[in-house]
Amino acid sequence: MAELTVRADLSALEAIADFLAETLAGCGDELVFAIQLAVDEACSNIILYGYGGEPGSISIACTADEDAVHVTITDDGVAFDPLTAPPPPLDVPVEERPIGGLGVHFIRTVTDSVTYAREGEKNILSMEKKRPASG
Repeated sequence: MAELTVRADLSALEAIADFLAETLAGCGDELVFAIQLAVDEACSNIILYGYGGEPGSISIACTADEDAVHVTITDDGVAFDPLTAPPPPLDVPVEERPIGGLGVHFIRTVTDSVTYAREGEKNILSMEKKRPASG
């Protein structure tokens, strides 16, 4: 398992993307991109809303086996279960949609499973993306 802990700052998003690319090298560009997108969205939300402008950190653990990639993001910001967010109104014209809400939708769309837990003072978001069958 590879792990990375960064300050909860938007400038850390590039280091997170690089960490995932390095950790998941050999998993296929499409899978790596999907994981990077999901993790970027989750971490952006933690940075922008989880700490209320106060300093904080985000830890990312990543493993890949022959079947799937697993990523767990842990932070000790404000308790927030992103899975309770309502789906965005995609049937409404873009200019009439409320701002926000697409990040969680992207996470759900590009991963195969997402779970959330609050353990003590920590938010734990786990994502899994199945690897394509080799053949």
